[in-house]
Amino acid sequence: MNSRLNCIAIDDEPLALDLIGEFCSRIPFLTLTGTFTNPFDAVQVLNNDKIDLLFIDIRMPQISGIEFLRTLYNPPLVIITSAFKEYAYDGYENNAVDFLLKPFTFERFSRAVNKAFQHLRIKLPAENQEYYNSVPLPGFLMVKVEYSTIRVDLNDVLYIEGLKDYVKIFTEGKLVLTKTTMKNIMGKLPPSLFFRVHKSYIVAVDKIDMIENSRIVIGNQRIPIGESFRSGFFRMLNRSLI
Repeated sequence: MNSRLNCIAIDDEPLALDLIGEFCSRIPFLTLTGTFTNPFDAVQVLNNDKIDLLFIDIRMPQISGIEFLRTLYNPPLVIITSAFKEYAYDGYENNAVDFLLKPFTFERFSRAVNKAFQHLRIKLPAENQEYYNSVPLPGFLMVKVEYSTIRVDLNDVLYIEGLKDYVKIFTEGKLVLTKTTMKNIMGKLPPSLFFRVHKSYIVAVDKIDMIENSRIVIGNQRIPIGESFRSGFFRMLNRSLI
């Protein structure tokens, strides 16, 4: 069973395709197999390859996104991307999973992709349901806290601290204490967004304010970088240096 959803993106604006490509790279189960500024260039890929999800703009010079969808005999799941909200109704009339109004955030993109993932899972044979239920989705975690289960949005997480059989999840609005292990929670986090920097700490990479004296600064918190995690962390960091 393929653990990833194959997708393509069609948009006459290269910058829009670059953004979709960057967002797709942060979703663990997505593989962006191609981007196209001309819809007709995508026909061969759609006909010959297994494409699960299509991102498509509406207003394009060659043909509108809606008109192009109507030419497809068996289209994949579709997410419309457009700067014109008046096209949302047309998208849903043509069975689009979601409509992303440009400019959209990574959080909004993640919600749309999660929705597509759920639609695809519903279509799967029963024997494949267990596998897809085990694939971690980006966007949020459902966390057990005493006798309740609460939602924690990944975009709000600053860092996570391990305390024996418990972890403390520090977010921008609250502190969440749950009984689990660092290994277990790390396995549920998108690896492109979170990095384990110490046996007791996981940090949200995009929340790092600075690094000084081998410590990571997030707000008022200074987090140590463990010796065994140092080389991997700085390799990851070097890819973002300018």
